[in-house]
Amino acid sequence: MPRKRATNGAGMQPRQRKDGLWEARVIVGRDAITGKYIRKSVYGKTAAECSRNARKMTVKVDKGEYKEPCKMKLSEWCDIWLKDYTPNIKDSSRRNYQQNIENYIKPALGKIEIGKLEPHIVQGFITALQEKESEKTHKPLSAKTIKNVHGTLCKCLTEAERVSYIQRNPATKALLPRVQGKEINVLDSGELKRFTEAIIGEKSEDIFFIAVNTGMRLSEIVGLRWTRVDFAKNEITVDAQMLLDRGKDSPKGLGTPKGNRPRKFVTALSVMNRLRAIKHKQLEKQLAAGELWDNSLDLVFTNEIGQPILQRTVEKHFKRIMEKLLLADMGYTFHDLRHTFTVECIKAGVDVKTLSEMLGHKDVAFTLNVYGHVTNEMQLDAAARIENAIKERVQKA
Repeated sequence: MPRKRATNGAGMQPRQRKDGLWEARVIVGRDAITGKYIRKSVYGKTAAECSRNARKMTVKVDKGEYKEPCKMKLSEWCDIWLKDYTPNIKDSSRRNYQQNIENYIKPALGKIEIGKLEPHIVQGFITALQEKESEKTHKPLSAKTIKNVHGTLCKCLTEAERVSYIQRNPATKALLPRVQGKEINVLDSGELKRFTEAIIGEKSEDIFFIAVNTGMRLSEIVGLRWTRVDFAKNEITVDAQMLLDRGKDSPKGLGTPKGNRPRKFVTALSVMNRLRAIKHKQLEKQLAAGELWDNSLDLVFTNEIGQPILQRTVEKHFKRIMEKLLLADMGYTFHDLRHTFTVECIKAGVDVKTLSEMLGHKDVAFTLNVYGHVTNEMQLDAAARIENAIKERVQKA
């Protein structure tokens, strides 16, 4: 009797190995060159479990759903992903992805075949990152940094899953350290008064004034263009930011605003009056500079010859003022002017939705998450005032 030809999905009976596990071999295909059958092992703690696993693989093979695990190394796929699958994202985002890949992902996981990456391997990688020190600060990596590294790995593997190099993304189920919300610094009423008095006559006075009265980020202020200032409607449109100069290969000039969320808002009359004064001063600069003048970007804030203001220069001016006010030890940064503006708005009764849109936050929930303590304090204050009002009425009754 002739020997029956094996079919895809066929497998041998489970056998117990020396280590106690049970193993069965399943035919998953035929080698295109040699013509020999390709068999894969499946395992189980018991013979019954092994048989079940073998039947599951057999079903996948019969339905054409089984795919040979990709043998491409993760480091190779990361390079392909960066080159071919991230052409439409911001340069700064791609640079961050590349740094995460080169500094963390490749050294730890780069040599592993993407088809052999398992959730427990990714989890081990995340756990090891929590014990790693930053090369810059020599302190343990922050939870936010670890989250960003994991996000890069996850995006990279999601694309591998989409193009069927892997059946599932092993990074999606990783447990990440909890990111603690940063405690914000806000100038109190007395400090704010002293600050607004101290900036008068300073080189960056106008920038500080705009920051305190609009909540715009420094990159957005130095990247503001005259065409985005509508004097008739008292409106400012924020649809760009000045990119930080991070070295030779870093992109320069104007880029999209944070989160790619352009916004438009009506501002106070004092802000528009200040902008009119700035425009007048800029015309005087242009006349003085003559042929050297070059404000091709149409910026609101420029140096003496029309070139962009460096953010680090403004930050130095801010630091000097904080030292002058004996507030240097409080840890204030320029960005805290944005926080101060927001808190003052909340205290003034500006509704959170309107404020969230003015600030360019992704949603109201984010605004409440960052500044929730302020609204809580206001609610406690309101409750105390209501309580006192009721007591007074009861006593008069």
